[in-house]
Amino acid sequence: MRASRKQYFKGSVAAATLLSVALAGCGGGGDSGGDATASSSPAAQTPVNTPVAQPGAPAGNAPLGTPGAAPAGAPKNTLALACEGCPPSVALSYSGSGVGIWRAKNDTASSADVPVQIAGLTGQDLTLVFTNTTGSELTMQGISLTAGSSSSMRQSMLRGRDAGARAHGGHDEQIMEFNRTGWQQYARQGAAPRFSVAAPVQWAVNDTRNWYSADGTTRAATLVRQATASDGVTVNYWVETAESTPQKVSSAHLDALVAGFSNAGGIYDMLKSVGGPLWGPHQYGSSMIASEGQPVDIVILNFDRNAQPYGKLGYFWSQNAFLKTSRPDSNESVSLYLDAETLYLGGEPGREDILLAMAHEGMHLQNFYRRSVLAGGQYGFNVWLEEMTAMMMEDFASLRVNDGYNNIRDNRFIDYIGYKGGNLNCNLLRFTGFGTKCESYSVSGSLGGFLNRQLGLDFYKDLLSRTSHADSVAVLDAAIRNAKPASSLADEVLRWSTTSGSLMPAAGSPAGYGYPARIDGGFTLPVIDPSLYTGIRTLATAVPDMLEPYATFPVVRQAVQGTYNETVKLPAGMTLTVVVH
Repeated sequence: MRASRKQYFKGSVAAATLLSVALAGCGGGGDSGGDATASSSPAAQTPVNTPVAQPGAPAGNAPLGTPGAAPAGAPKNTLALACEGCPPSVALSYSGSGVGIWRAKNDTASSADVPVQIAGLTGQDLTLVFTNTTGSELTMQGISLTAGSSSSMRQSMLRGRDAGARAHGGHDEQIMEFNRTGWQQYARQGAAPRFSVAAPVQWAVNDTRNWYSADGTTRAATLVRQATASDGVTVNYWVETAESTPQKVSSAHLDALVAGFSNAGGIYDMLKSVGGPLWGPHQYGSSMIASEGQPVDIVILNFDRNAQPYGKLGYFWSQNAFLKTSRPDSNESVSLYLDAETLYLGGEPGREDILLAMAHEGMHLQNFYRRSVLAGGQYGFNVWLEEMTAMMMEDFASLRVNDGYNNIRDNRFIDYIGYKGGNLNCNLLRFTGFGTKCESYSVSGSLGGFLNRQLGLDFYKDLLSRTSHADSVAVLDAAIRNAKPASSLADEVLRWSTTSGSLMPAAGSPAGYGYPARIDGGFTLPVIDPSLYTGIRTLATAVPDMLEPYATFPVVRQAVQGTYNETVKLPAGMTLTVVVH
């Protein structure tokens, strides 16, 4: 299922900055040499002029480097440097440039006091990033909050995006759950019946047939284009008959879809190169459509008929792969469904998003065939990982669809840090779409984009095909460990949350952090520089009662001078990362 807001940030940062290759380093300081430092980002956040008084500090200007009175004597700092190549002799000092990262984890059953003492600050912001690297909620307590201000521009921008969200309703959840587990009750193993109705129909241009839509209605659509993919598979382009006019879905729109999807090197070829065939031999011949000779049907319907683009852009529904004898409302087709109004009312961004919806929904189709039909129903991804892998495919495909646009950089990451106070304290394992609190597409998409850049295409391919575990958390963790033996899902979530929670500049991100540019297997992933989005990020105005599974909560201490001293209350099971840049 692919849903989207309107695109407000296409090409949101200068191409030269986004495509630069960042040097990794850690901003420790002291007597050691240059390994401890990195050049600071040219787009680094400008600190405010006046330090913010913290709870417990006297009224008026806060003392330099202190949120309150410093503890008597120098406290033993329980933080450790958390970046590769940082010399241990500079553990308590920031060099004055680059990124400094220090970390402590509370493995006990009760909250603990962590003394934070970082020297060498000259007006930088310091971010305390609290991260839950477990699959259970953790209690938040004793944390003092410094909230960032929100400009009227930022709030207006978020209201505009909220108004554009109309996705993830009842039909969407029905489709997601059917694709994940519901299909199994209709699947019967065995050879196809002698007079099977599953044999593919040989359609011709200008033929018309009825299609069941996700809303339960039946729509007449006309076959307006046929193309042949590089492997010989036929791709049919159907348009709802009432939408097939020069003023609506035009020949130019169809030219763009054919070129982007079925032409050599297009989305169809990208999908096959990454994850194998979209359909083929299977053991459910008595209940599913034929395994051989199936075309891929691209069906363009006006989903909601509200004369507006966006909302639900596309879907794949596995019920359409069943025979009508098993599912009477099946379209008996290997098919993807796209929204007509977004295509012709959304302008250039709408057309680009529809192309990316084909990559997204194509991955859902491919996952269903590869993991559920071939490997077995127990290996179907949970919705959060199913959607993550589809958005990871969008990430790889974006610059091949449009050289100036990347869906993670220009859409998902922006919503991740900005939607309704930010999505950082959102349960990774509970997918809610555009929910009242969390926008799960941005959560899964932002983590997927991080993993793409850190671990690469081979990791992604392994994740798609890996059947070492049926549980989605376990299979993602195993794929990460296979790509990077010293790491794990918890480790990667920690580095991702540190990158995102601190808006870490790309030019100073140490190895293992950040969203670096990557060229891999013919795909190009652009760098994402979180520090460029300070005007978009929204911070929570209150500490939550609980920190959600695999979620994070950043607290900013602004414009600190000298040595920063604070004793931080760290809840049980939680990790604290201190970031300075």
